[in-house]
Amino acid sequence: MGNRSILDRLVELDNKVHSAMPGKDIYSKLFFRTILWFAFFFGVYLIVSNAF
Repeated sequence: MGNRSILDRLVELDNKVHSAMPGKDIYSKLFFRTILWFAFFFGVYLIVSNAF
């Protein structure tokens, strides 16, 4: 994997998921991307809030 950051890996994963999506409609991509990033940041929030 090298020295790539977690954010770089997540962006790459996001791009792979969108290239594999059956619907190429921009709105479905935007909706899915919003849900994906919301879940990621919610997970980060839970981890940080429980750590302190």
